[in-house]
Amino acid sequence: MCPVCKENNFNIIGLPAIGAKEAKIINQDYRVVQCNKCFIYYINPGINFNKEEWEYLYGDDYFPPLTKWHKKRREKDRNYRLNTIEKYSKGSIKNFLDIGCGEGFCLIEAESRGWNAYGIDITDNRIPLAKKESIKFINSDLINAHLPDNFFDAVYVDSVLEHVINPYEYLIEIKRILKKGGILYFAVPNEDSLLNDIKNAVYKLSGKDKSARLKPFKTPYHIIGYNKHSIKLILQKLDLKICRLRNFSARLEFLKARFLSREYLLLLSILPINILSFLVRKEVYLETFVKKD
Repeated sequence: MCPVCKENNFNIIGLPAIGAKEAKIINQDYRVVQCNKCFIYYINPGINFNKEEWEYLYGDDYFPPLTKWHKKRREKDRNYRLNTIEKYSKGSIKNFLDIGCGEGFCLIEAESRGWNAYGIDITDNRIPLAKKESIKFINSDLINAHLPDNFFDAVYVDSVLEHVINPYEYLIEIKRILKKGGILYFAVPNEDSLLNDIKNAVYKLSGKDKSARLKPFKTPYHIIGYNKHSIKLILQKLDLKICRLRNFSARLEFLKARFLSREYLLLLSILPINILSFLVRKEVYLETFVKKD
């Protein structure tokens, strides 16, 4: 059943890749499918991991060490996003929430701007500077955190909604805890990117019943997939106003890997595809700034 529109009308896209670590907790066969009504990609049947199994996947090794370039790139992205949130909220931000706060870099930046910084995550991977008492941390998923109504001026959700089995319920909850006029920022992979199209074409030509869309059982564990059309439909259904919806990518992403490592060479090899993706507007990420009227 589709996790957004609750319809059971889908097309089978292919088999998901499964890593050796992940195979230890998988006890049934899964398929990557796409809903014919809201165009969301998801896993069928639904994934039924318990809390301990999710924590096993998102352990201490989930966040790799950052290169100097990657640190600067992430800092630049955070500043652009928080500046844009300020612009759309007209600067009136008091309470800020980062859902899936990870290492806590965004919480540190939010607090430096004079905002009350709140972070929530199912595991605590924060760096020491993000663990100061003035930064509030909640070790939970959003649904079970029971946060107050109309409390946050801004909610930040970077690379999270592709990881949760109930994204529509998450967005309903975010709308509930946002103040009127509050801003939601979220970023997700674009499953209809040119890179995924090319990978799927290669799989098809080689006779593999495999899907490049979604990686539910291999890092980074994407179990829900989006495109521009599905995002617009979901936000329209929730009566949330889109301030900006942007397709983008980090075309120099190979610089985030260790020089001449396997990851470096792999990312460098797809640089021409990333450039072409920009020209045809099918890059690998989507980000949206949304306002609650």
